[in-house]
Amino acid sequence: MKAMLQIAGLLGMLVAGGLHAAGTQSPARQIRAQWDDMQRAANAHDTDRFMASFAHGPDLVFAVNGEVIHGWNALRAQQLKWWNHGRSDARYTQTGKLDLVALGSDAEVSTASFTSRRTGPDGKISIGRFVVTYIWKKLPQGWRIIHGHESWARPSG
Repeated sequence: MKAMLQIAGLLGMLVAGGLHAAGTQSPARQIRAQWDDMQRAANAHDTDRFMASFAHGPDLVFAVNGEVIHGWNALRAQQLKWWNHGRSDARYTQTGKLDLVALGSDAEVSTASFTSRRTGPDGKISIGRFVVTYIWKKLPQGWRIIHGHESWARPSG
């Protein structure tokens, strides 16, 4: 009986340890999970789901196309315009791996390259290349992007 109690206790500790380990994923795993959901949201043109990983507040900074956008509300409004309020046909394909670099226990930098394909207002297909870099910070609500930058390659010709 004593041996069974010891085995049951040991199994209980192993299960509890496994549950604890599952709840404490590495920052890279947590960010990659959000990253993957952001890519699905981008191709669905779901602005609110895409923007969920950005820090909600006025301190968010996003640089794109020679412009700096300040604050979550301003970036969300611009994202709605870019995706024509969910009616865009743009498709994004990641062309390389997601690079993650830890800046400490509560900050990471991610960088990835993409191609995009969309129909322009003139009906012509436009294909682009761009790179996205985000600075992620561990906040009370989880990992959030506090600073972002997109650089687009100029079309050839």
